[in-house]
Amino acid sequence: MPASAALRTSLISLDLSGAGAPREWRRAEDSDAESFIMGRLAGLASLADKGGVDLLTLDETFHHAGVRRRDDWLDGAVAASRLSRHTTGATLVATVPLGSHRPEHVAGAVASVHRASAGRAGWQLEVAESGARSLRAVESVINGWPTAPRTSAGTSRPQVVVPVRTSVDGELAAARADVARLSVGTLEEARAARAAIREAAVEWGRDADDVQVLVDVRALISADAPSARARWDLLTSLEEQPREVPLRSIGTASDLTDLWAEWVHAGAADGFTVIPASVPTDVVALVNEVVPQLEARGLRKPRTATVQTAPAAGRRQRVAAPTRVRATA
Repeated sequence: MPASAALRTSLISLDLSGAGAPREWRRAEDSDAESFIMGRLAGLASLADKGGVDLLTLDETFHHAGVRRRDDWLDGAVAASRLSRHTTGATLVATVPLGSHRPEHVAGAVASVHRASAGRAGWQLEVAESGARSLRAVESVINGWPTAPRTSAGTSRPQVVVPVRTSVDGELAAARADVARLSVGTLEEARAARAAIREAAVEWGRDADDVQVLVDVRALISADAPSARARWDLLTSLEEQPREVPLRSIGTASDLTDLWAEWVHAGAADGFTVIPASVPTDVVALVNEVVPQLEARGLRKPRTATVQTAPAAGRRQRVAAPTRVRATA
């Protein structure tokens, strides 16, 4: 997209998985620790929701405090259901693993979040090795959701979010996702991946705009570059296993806004999933500093306008057996 093209409204996603229980908190049952985790998570979600964030996501690494349980694969869904009481507009996206659980169980868990949130649920697939999940299994989950009229706050079915790490993931996102999450380090990689997903979506009989492509960015936001670098060095020295995110923005709110504008204008992204380097510091900075700058630069609809609760869910409300338009080798 030329730099002179009209400014586009982009999506803001916030990954709050890092607000879950640290690994060392999972060694013993502790109701006080779990209450603390959920209280902090609720406060962050409420702040982000009021600040205009479109999607709040919890991936498979999110856990409540306490010992590991047989049903801890539902931690994200349980947390998302609870967050529905503290939010009004954001889509609540929980990772409910498909690879090791029956599609009907996954469908039921996500449907419960959708009911609790009055139609604001999203289902994110876990990051998986190539070939570890199938389009048929994803369709089984989607077809297991009861159809319902669209509400004023949400959609008739949960949104589908697919992390894209391989070409197989990209094809799955093109066929059935509402949101594709890229984890790439350069604008050129993102632009090529987004173009491929949009092209494949058309070949699956969808509109290219049915799939919104977001790029993961790990963000540390400070008043100036030296303080940002100092805090980053401190945080990385404290982390035993830092989360791998190829794209980073370590600097000011303007630095993140500049990156955002460049990638959106270049056709490399429809928005970003911000992974805060620390909570609550970088969540507060995102809401209070970055979002207003995005609005001022035309990259976001003002928060006084109609709240955008989720990307377009596509033309179909229930998945039928796909008919691939293009010939395959």
